[in-house]
Amino acid sequence: MEEDATKNYRTRKFCAKKPVYGLIAAVVLLCASKLAIGVVLHPDGEPNLAVWTDRPDANVVGRWGNNASCVAVSSNSVITTRHQGGDVNTPVEIGGQTYLVEQIWNHRTADLRVAKLEDANLTSFVPLYTNTDEESKAIVIGGYGKGRGSILDDCGYTWAGSSNEIQRWGQNIVDYAFTVEENGYVSADFDGHGAADAQPYEAAVAEWDSGGGWFIYDGNEWRVAGLSHGVERYGESWYNQPDNMDAIRISSYAAWISGTIPPRLPGDLTGDDWVDLADFAVLAQYWLHTDCESPDWCGGADSEPDGNVDWADLSVIADGWLCN
Repeated sequence: MEEDATKNYRTRKFCAKKPVYGLIAAVVLLCASKLAIGVVLHPDGEPNLAVWTDRPDANVVGRWGNNASCVAVSSNSVITTRHQGGDVNTPVEIGGQTYLVEQIWNHRTADLRVAKLEDANLTSFVPLYTNTDEESKAIVIGGYGKGRGSILDDCGYTWAGSSNEIQRWGQNIVDYAFTVEENGYVSADFDGHGAADAQPYEAAVAEWDSGGGWFIYDGNEWRVAGLSHGVERYGESWYNQPDNMDAIRISSYAAWISGTIPPRLPGDLTGDDWVDLADFAVLAQYWLHTDCESPDWCGGADSEPDGNVDWADLSVIADGWLCN
């Protein structure tokens, strides 16, 4: 029935009025199907990524296999959603390099997982947004999903693209934070360009954006607040009577994620589970730097971290020397 209704919308020459669902009904619709979800933007709101710098580093969002996205949350780990599949040895392309998944931890109930990348030493990653005040916050959305296709008679756009190889970014505002069957979500609408609540680069998510990030700027840094999860309509994004989309709410699972991210040996700056000359070389590269900041902390050389690479950090490597 739902598929037939979607086909009917496509054949009409006007925007048919969509049914008005209560919040719970809309949530059931989002969570029950339309899960395989690039970033769709309005033609006159397409950002020039070379000059739009008010967004996270591009290297914190990666490709998960050939059908999804992910977000780096430590020097060797990413988070993503579960519904797109993948397992150990799934390729993850992030920061211009491809890694294989070494280990996976799936949340017991949520569409959420943590994955450790083999031999990774990522220098760009983001902390978690742990506050529960997401509603009405401006967000930046990043992913490797499909982009904008043809215009649908002033209703919206079709999706276009044949692979998850193009990274796209856009903006939106969180409308709601809610819980369904003990699992947390945040949601946003795809507003028409120029509408009262529309952002300059108003965006909707699409196929293969699943696991991509919803980011909030907080405490002078970007934090991941959600992972793209579901959309109201498959194959199209409507802005006239705006479509809704949702993301896994990171604040609901911050403790689990933090406790699951694989620990690294003290002094292991290269991520090879060994403290040796390679780690000392990283320390030497940043020796006496006083400008180390989150999330990189001078390549991890600032072990405390306190902003400085000094004798205290050298002692961490000395204590772990040749340990694994």
